[in-house]
Amino acid sequence: MMKTVVTMLASGLGLGLIPWAPGTFGTIIGVVLALLVPDNIYLISAVCIGGIWAANEGEKIFEQHDSPKIVIDEIAGFLIAAYSWQGVYLIAAFILFRFFDILKPFPIKQLQNLPGGLGVMIDDIAAGIMTNIVLMLFTIYVL
Repeated sequence: MMKTVVTMLASGLGLGLIPWAPGTFGTIIGVVLALLVPDNIYLISAVCIGGIWAANEGEKIFEQHDSPKIVIDEIAGFLIAAYSWQGVYLIAAFILFRFFDILKPFPIKQLQNLPGGLGVMIDDIAAGIMTNIVLMLFTIYVL
């Protein structure tokens, strides 16, 4: 029973088990949550903290550090990326977040080397923060 609960949490209700683009599917769950419960710091905190536990346990189940099947990190990262943004900015947040998550520019790549669930989660949390900062700078200096 606990293995099923962990698998469902870590894999984003099973979307992480899709063999192609699991991170993108995980991010889509983040988009849905951001639309349904926008700018909810309690939700973001719960997903980040609970995600560390779920990712840690998910690594044991999937027998791999930062398994692509674990997408709770993408959900948390996107919720941070989308914080305080609505409308077309959510599309921009999605694109930018996937860019940062896939390419992992410095210092994001180094963060994923941390052990356990923290290592799984922290690089996507950083990608979410970077996305949000880029959107803020864009709106301040370009628009």
